[in-house]
Amino acid sequence: MRRLLILLAAPALLAACSSASLHESHRAAQTAHAQAAQDWIAAAPKGAALEPWMAAERSRIAAEQNAARQRFEQAEKTCWKRFAVNDCVSRARQQRRQTQDRLRQQELALNALERRLAAQPDDPAASQPPASRQP
Repeated sequence: MRRLLILLAAPALLAACSSASLHESHRAAQTAHAQAAQDWIAAAPKGAALEPWMAAERSRIAAEQNAARQRFEQAEKTCWKRFAVNDCVSRARQQRRQTQDRLRQQELALNALERRLAAQPDDPAASQPPASRQP
């Protein structure tokens, strides 16, 4: 009888643990963060104002990451004082993960912009083939 109960309960437990909807919602949120980061980079200033903007954005991202880490640590300490610790810590981790995902996508977009700028030659004459360069 006990084996029968275990055999009947195991598939239900496995199905609950491997919920596809959780993974799909996380993937959808990541896609939304990536698209928002691309839109954010598209609105970046052009020309000489780009370098200071990139430095300021890197500082902002680092400050937000630090703030998210501190919020999580504080929330985790608060959770340990409650009765339902696991659920509370899970929610705190989920909030931290969402913030980290958003900031990571912004950081990746900023890195891609920086690589794209580094790949562009500074001198317009350098992009021409050697035969067509003006002396």
